[in-house]
Amino acid sequence: MAFRKRALFYCQFLNEMLLCYDDQQLSLTNIKAVIFDLDGTLVESEAVWTEAKQYIAKREKVKVSQQVMLAYVGRSVTDFVKEVIAPANVPLIQIAIIERALARYDNHVQEIPGASKLIRNFSSKGFAVAICSSAPMKAIQKCLKLLGIEACINIVVSTESLSRGKPDKLPYVETLRLLNIASSHAIVFEDAAAGLTSSIAAGIKTVGVGSSIELSGFACEMFAKNIADINLVETQ
Repeated sequence: MAFRKRALFYCQFLNEMLLCYDDQQLSLTNIKAVIFDLDGTLVESEAVWTEAKQYIAKREKVKVSQQVMLAYVGRSVTDFVKEVIAPANVPLIQIAIIERALARYDNHVQEIPGASKLIRNFSSKGFAVAICSSAPMKAIQKCLKLLGIEACINIVVSTESLSRGKPDKLPYVETLRLLNIASSHAIVFEDAAAGLTSSIAAGIKTVGVGSSIELSGFACEMFAKNIADINLVETQ
């Protein structure tokens, strides 16, 4: 792939680092890496994927309800095709959905305000930064370019290359493996049920981001409606 991994150099902070949102504070003592989901966490792209899935499903003469579409938010295109459209011809249908979505990325996908700023802040403080996403690698690369954060990212994991995607814990376990750290040394930012289930099952401290009411049902260390209002604070 075109994306080049950055070397990992974990910093040891002399001062305490806190993640703050409203009246919530989360200590980052011993945290070496931050892992971000992509769609819905860093970029507004779900509408593009929903349109592509609905279009191809209709072409395949499969009716998909809004409830079913919502159930697959945060999950891979492969899972959607296998479980909703057809168990046969998965690769061809999957490619059709991805190509339609990617064709609309440049004009229809936008940064969630504050996302790139937070990532640059973590990177500048010496944290390793990783992306763990259900999106195909081509979509991830487009988003990193859109956000202008390629130089800040150490590791990228796309579930398209894994045997199991979110909500299974494998994507985050693999991300930890590539970062070469224990789950206790990382923190995750996620917005959807599938991703939250995955990161929590992997034993990683998780921040639920976004306004979805379902976030409250997960054992997150912090909840933040707006990623722009999350602050990284150094204390003495």
